[in-house]
Amino acid sequence: MSLHPEVFINIAIFSMFFAILSMELMAASAIIFRYKESEKKVIPFIIPIWEITGTFFVFYVVNLEALVPSILPLIAYTFISYILFFLIVFILRNAAIISAEYVWKNRFANRKTLYKVYAIVTFVLGAIVLMIYASMISGAGINYSLQSFNAARFVSFLPNDGFVIGSAIILFGLASVFYDLFVDPIMTFLTVIVGVIIAGVSFYEMGDLTTLSFVAIPLVITVAIPALNFLKGARKYLHNKILFQGLLAVAVFFLAFTDYPYLLGKTLNVNTILNNSAMQTQIFYSTIVGGVMLLLMTLLFFRVYSRQNGKLSESV
Repeated sequence: MSLHPEVFINIAIFSMFFAILSMELMAASAIIFRYKESEKKVIPFIIPIWEITGTFFVFYVVNLEALVPSILPLIAYTFISYILFFLIVFILRNAAIISAEYVWKNRFANRKTLYKVYAIVTFVLGAIVLMIYASMISGAGINYSLQSFNAARFVSFLPNDGFVIGSAIILFGLASVFYDLFVDPIMTFLTVIVGVIIAGVSFYEMGDLTTLSFVAIPLVITVAIPALNFLKGARKYLHNKILFQGLLAVAVFFLAFTDYPYLLGKTLNVNTILNNSAMQTQIFYSTIVGGVMLLLMTLLFFRVYSRQNGKLSESV
């Protein structure tokens, strides 16, 4: 199996995007269930970096369009209503967090209420991303020739549901580690294990695996994080935001790579629809330059957070 360098970069960008999105999904669960604690541990982290999520998303879409031009019309036509809903909700997310921090508020639209709105719409955004990702892997619900999506068929294929639900449970469990919340480490560990079992079995049953051995890497990383949380000496490393997100990105990368080169339940070979032109080579070099700039910007925002909270040694 040969791997195009451009595909490698594209999967890496998606992995970084999903790791950043996961940060917000974990923040959303903390805000919903532990708002008081979130005011000191979550919201100060979200404020400097919330825009990076959208930047990584646009970066990924632009790279995908140059690499596989034919895949975007498929996604656009197939998920048109969901993409429009995603954009509306994304705007609502931005409005909620901007209003919570910078716009006049009253007792009906106070900071807490606005952050609860931000958390809820972030859950919706995450669910849409996971739904599209799951359907592209399994093919359940997608009619490739008609470029249409049947939500009933997607839901009736239980591995799709299990993957989305299991992923949500994993992130819910990891939130207490990432944001250093006062949660019993045993509960955190058990929550993550339940999520890993549900998502893992579902991912296998989705029928797109080509390199099963690579599943071991995300499995070890995901289980090791809550396991190491039992050790006081290891916690300071787990609370390192850059290290934690780096581990998440590595886990997502190898999970996505287990399906290569297939999509839609092994009915679509990605290599057959690549651009394979001079543009593909040029976008490869452009992506590397843009990726380095985006990473530097991300590190800068992490530094802003660490300086604001006096925890430079923990986050950088």
